[in-house]
Formats: sequence, structure tokens, C-alpha cells
Amino acid sequence: MDKQGNENLSELLARFMNEQDARQAADDIEKGDKLLSRYPAHEPGEEALARIKGRVAQALNQRHAIGIRRRVWAVAAAAAVVLLASALTLKLFERQPTPTERARYASVIPASVWDGNDIKTDDVDIAVMVAEIETIENELFALNLDDDGGNGNGAVGDLEIELMEVGGDFWKG
Repeated sequence: MDKQGNENLSELLARFMNEQDARQAADDIEKGDKLLSRYPAHEPGEEALARIKGRVAQALNQRHAIGIRRRVWAVAAAAAVVLLASALTLKLFERQPTPTERARYASVIPASVWDGNDIKTDDVDIAVMVAEIETIENELFALNLDDDGGNGNGAVGDLEIELMEVGGDFWKG
């Protein structure tokens, strides 16, 4: 260390310690510099430098990938919070039908349905649908038992398709 550097170091250390300790610390640092300059460190070989650079590059790539994953998870979490909050808001502020609207909805169902206890027999349309479904169900059962003498695989498929169509008609009204 040169004379100017030693004086700057002494001034800097004097701000944190008393003057005598600052001079002593500056002298110790100067002696350490001289000792290190007398015994220089060995330079690493090319192979060692290449391995170190490879490890550093790999670590940087891993950190980059982790950072991207963290950002993706943070965005996904934020999106989930927004969706959950909006769903809750919609559910909380959902408009409930008034008693007169409920009465209007109930008036759509025929009065004969309200009189009986069995909706299948009281509503004609539902009764027809139930009868068709039971017929198809019986035919499927017979085909699965192989009552008609054939293997019945094609017929079972046809009946299942027909059952799905009838079920679809049922839910459409």
C-alpha cells in the first residue's frame, strides 16, 4: 500500500476508533498487504476455470427457472383469488326471486301435479317418458341376458343410443 493510501486508511479508521488504535490497525493492514504480495496465490488451471464457469452457468439457469416458476405460481394464485372473490361476490349479491315470481314459476306446473303425490303418474308427458325409458330398460335387460338367441352386441348399442336420446329429450322438457 502506498503512503497516500495508508494515510487515507488511517483517517477512515480514526472515525471509528481512537487515533492510536487507528494507526496500529493501519500498520497491521499494511503489513498484511506486504505479506500477501510476497506470497502470491496460484492461478487455477483452464480445466478448473471451465468447471467453475459451468457450475455457475448451471446455477444461474436453475435460479432463472425457479424464478419463472415462482412468477407463474404467483400469477396463478392471484387469478384464483380473483376468480374466487368474483364467484363469492356474485353468489352473495345474487338476486333472489320475489314471492310473486315464485308463485309465477309454480303456476307453470299443471295443477293436477300439485294434487297428487306421484309426479310420474300425474304429469302426462313425464309418464310417457318414464314408460319409454322402462321399455328400453327391459329390452336392454333381455338383450344382456341373451334371450333372443344372438349375441346382441349391436342391438345393445342401438338401445343405449336410443335411451340417451330419450333421456336428452326428458331434460329438454
